[in-house]
Amino acid sequence: MNRYIENLNYSRDRRTQAAPAKTVTIYGVDEGEADRVIELPTTWAVCSVCNGEGKHVNPSIDAGGISADEFHDDPDFAEDYFGGSYDVTCYRCNGRTTEAVVDWSGVDPDIVEAYDEQCRIDAELEAEHQAEIRMGA
Repeated sequence: MNRYIENLNYSRDRRTQAAPAKTVTIYGVDEGEADRVIELPTTWAVCSVCNGEGKHVNPSIDAGGISADEFHDDPDFAEDYFGGSYDVTCYRCNGRTTEAVVDWSGVDPDIVEAYDEQCRIDAELEAEHQAEIRMGA
């Protein structure tokens, strides 16, 4: 059971879900236009995963949490942890420190609504996928 919880913590960690930033697109906005793709305008913002550091601690080290006891029992580990020995290049920005985010100013409200619907559908599919994993599928 502990292994299952560790795997769940790792898979839900925001760092492991931080796929490299990409162009945000909407598919099939209008009825009968399933092949239509709209690329949303973007602007640059400080990376939401590394907060502009360009790196973060490898989630394999601390995704399940680290207690103060672990640092107390192993001062070398604490020194390495806080000293950056376990850091990796940010999974989202790939070290750039910024990421492309949607620039919502001037975007047509119908496009915003379509994007929100697409996000809802994606979230439902992900929730279903996670439920299947929990059931052992």
